[in-house]
Amino acid sequence: MTTIDEYKVNKNREYYRRRTNNELKELAVNCYRGDVFTSFQIHPNDGNMLGTIFMPLVLMNPAQKKDTYASKPYMYYAPMKDQFPTGINGYPCFGSVAYLNRNDSKRFMTYYRKIENSVKKL
Repeated sequence: MTTIDEYKVNKNREYYRRRTNNELKELAVNCYRGDVFTSFQIHPNDGNMLGTIFMPLVLMNPAQKKDTYASKPYMYYAPMKDQFPTGINGYPCFGSVAYLNRNDSKRFMTYYRKIENSVKKL
């Protein structure tokens, strides 16, 4: 008689990996150079276009959405090299997306503001 081994899924795993300072600095530099587009660059009146700009957000299945939103994303971003040839309402459209949580987003904005201020001083 054959036996079936039991397999358990660990549902209490953490999905979001906290970004290092170097990763956030590099992201801020790339954003300032225009190599990365972030959800912070979307006008507040166009906030409903988030899914049309970052297409994977609307193409996820329910399990993927649940896992993603459990990590509490705060800022979405994608490299400009991944944009589609055409956009909507002046915004680029992407087939890939990454995100930062609130704490990492605040650290990102700190680095971004430092870059802006240092360039303004020149």
